[in-house]
Amino acid sequence: MTNESLLLLRRHLETLLERHLPESGWNWLRGNRPVLTAFVAAPRFTGKTVPPADDPLFADIEALRPGFTVKSWPADRLARLWLLLGLPLDDREAFLRSIETLFDTAEMNELVTLYASLPVLPFPDAWIFRATEAVRSNMGVVFDALALDNPYPSEQFSEPAWNQLVMKTIFNDKPLGRIIGLAERSNAALCRILVDFAHERWAAGRHVPPRAWEVVGPFIGENFLPDLERLFRSGRPEDRRAAALICRDTPFEPARVLGSTYATADGLDWSSVDE
Repeated sequence: MTNESLLLLRRHLETLLERHLPESGWNWLRGNRPVLTAFVAAPRFTGKTVPPADDPLFADIEALRPGFTVKSWPADRLARLWLLLGLPLDDREAFLRSIETLFDTAEMNELVTLYASLPVLPFPDAWIFRATEAVRSNMGVVFDALALDNPYPSEQFSEPAWNQLVMKTIFNDKPLGRIIGLAERSNAALCRILVDFAHERWAAGRHVPPRAWEVVGPFIGENFLPDLERLFRSGRPEDRRAAALICRDTPFEPARVLGSTYATADGLDWSSVDE
């Protein structure tokens, strides 16, 4: 994002906060105090109320940054992002120093704000190491802030880091449909990892989240046909729908032929296989 669009985003956030914060909270927030101090203290004054989802400013914010939304954010997280965007946006060294200080000292909810805000922070290349470290976090809400409803990983991660994020989401039974760029970042290595993972799950008598199969279509070959048949013969309708969609999306003709003998994907999309 350009500095001009970031400043416009900050103005939208400011209007949103002024509309929905108590007067005392808004007066505190706009007081003249160091950003880093205010970032830590904000929840005590803003509270955690989520503004109404029908506020038209949410659409204005989404238009500024495709894939990014603050619609479900509580007031303290909105206020903290507003504060971050008040840092010197054109001074890379100063901005990075401030954000790194916050990362180094943050408690869990502060980390959630920082990772959820990555798509709109300047200098996106500077946060790749921090973001890939979050994939290994054992704090579920921190991982969710990075992995779900967040376009930063799909835009910035290397293929191995992206694959690790997707597989951890699957392993932890998180909602795959909320990973931005899931289909667009699919790759042959991820397909192989997922198929091996599925075999392990099946051997243990467990199932694979059906939305996970969205990543395999472009990369399947002859070895995948028995797995595809297994999905079609599953007693779970979501598995059968996933198999039909794989056959629709794949360029591998034998799989397309197999799919035509079982079911059609007419009227289906990948959101229809979510449990």
